Amino acid sequence: MDIQEIRVKASAAGLFLPVIPETDALQTSADLHGVTLKNRAVLQMRVHFDADENGAPTAETTARYLKAVREKEYGILYLEPAALNADARAGIGQMILSKSNTGAFSALCAAIRDASVQAHGSAPVIIALLDHAGHKAIVPAAAECSPTLISDAPLLTDLDLTRLVIACGEAAASAEQAGASGIALNVCGRNLFGESLSAYHREGKFGGDFDDRSRFVRDCYTAMKMTTENVFFSIRLCLSDGIPQPDGWGMTVSGDTPDIYEASLLLKILRTLYGVELVSCEIGIPDINWMMQPEAESEMLRLSRLCTCVAMVDSNLQQNVQLILPELEHQTIPFQNLAAGMIQGEFASFAGYLK
Repeated sequence: MDIQEIRVKASAAGLFLPVIPETDALQTSADLHGVTLKNRAVLQMRVHFDADENGAPTAETTARYLKAVREKEYGILYLEPAALNADARAGIGQMILSKSNTGAFSALCAAIRDASVQAHGSAPVIIALLDHAGHKAIVPAAAECSPTLISDAPLLTDLDLTRLVIACGEAAASAEQAGASGIALNVCGRNLFGESLSAYHREGKFGGDFDDRSRFVRDCYTAMKMTTENVFFSIRLCLSDGIPQPDGWGMTVSGDTPDIYEASLLLKILRTLYGVELVSCEIGIPDINWMMQPEAESEMLRLSRLCTCVAMVDSNLQQNVQLILPELEHQTIPFQNLAAGMIQGEFASFAGYLK
């Protein structure tokens, strides 16, 4: 489909999908925490499980990053999700952000910057992304005890979660020492951080109402702030996981409509207390009810849901944050044109590319 055909089809279906012919908006400059970025492109690296046995990046890891930054100029680069410890990894070969790996991460960051400067004359702002795979971790762990989304993963105690809060602070200190300019928490989907936001059934200080359900994430940012000096904070946040309340996050009780009120409230708190300005947005994809209803939706509907949620957050926060619209897998609708439309319409600030 060409751009006009996509626009007509989306309009006929009543879908918000601001695809435009021109992509000039992607090449405009932007300011981020006092740094002027040359363009709106954000590289979001995926886990390829090629770290060494200790979780340090290898020559293969570095080669992937250098290939990506030489092929295209990016204003921002999110390192792939790095686990807080060996147990938190999604698999052998995932990177671990630990004190012992600081030298290897520092070399990776330096190589990325050098390669980008040589290829384009500029270096991206590098952000470390801290992760815990939760149910899918090497040692499975759960933050919630939902009677609907039954899991064999053992429920972590409040003390266990507090220890992970401390681990976040330690990992953030290592990321800063390695040369990252920013640090983000991977609060996405059903990983441990993401699941904690929907811990309606959990007892204790990390479950129940919004204040308690968001405590784990907020405490992690407090720990990171206490252990770092010269970095900014970001977040990769699932705005809606597609699972109805009281089992999911960012959905109505009926489960047919995203509700981003709590996501916006969390971002307002993080913006006020920790200066979190840059938000990489996600939703429960490929299906809005991907944990409950495995039938695939059309790509146009998936993209419209994503754009709608991002635009709703932007409106709710009155543009006090800078939102990244992520590229989806197997996309047939041209992402460049969609991202440009979102940026030109001031619904998002950046376009996120997966590698």
